[in-house]
Amino acid sequence: MRMSTHEDAAEVWLLRDRLRMLAEASELPVPELAVDQPRKEERVAHGRETDGERTVVVPPSLLTADPARQLWYLAACLGRWVSPEPRRRRRLGGLLLALLLVVYVVLLFTVRAPWMWITVLLLYPVSAWTLRWERRAMDDAGRSILAAAGHPPAAVARAAFGDEPDPTGWKALISGEPAPSRRIRAAQAGGDRST
Repeated sequence: MRMSTHEDAAEVWLLRDRLRMLAEASELPVPELAVDQPRKEERVAHGRETDGERTVVVPPSLLTADPARQLWYLAACLGRWVSPEPRRRRRLGGLLLALLLVVYVVLLFTVRAPWMWITVLLLYPVSAWTLRWERRAMDDAGRSILAAAGHPPAAVARAAFGDEPDPTGWKALISGEPAPSRRIRAAQAGGDRST
């Protein structure tokens, strides 16, 4: 069931207010907030910069998520601009994937094994790992933003992810998001659990 435009506007306003509060507490410029279009497979909240203008793009499901989950994802998006580590990890992950693709193409034309085509499937879990690696860096930086705004990161992590089970098997391997238990442990430790 789809909510009315008035309800959507109120939820967007509330999320925008949370984003503003987090940014101002860390003395960051307040980025624009955009709600992504509905998709079959939602994209995770992310920050982007276009022509020098920062925007946090959130999936529609974040509008109705509990406040702790909203705070966590908004802080992680802001973390992209607080720390250089998420951008560095994105670049390194992209280089790793490009290198693996080149190696695959070279092997494809030199080895000529009938099973060689299946090795391209390895790119998917490696790609998911690079996304998790980048996301953990965003989470690490986001925890400092939560703390600056007066939200204890461990309490926010427990409230946001405490009831969510960790993915298992293949889902764990191809997930672009850190496991809920890992996020909680990293927030409780208060240190960098990004590797």
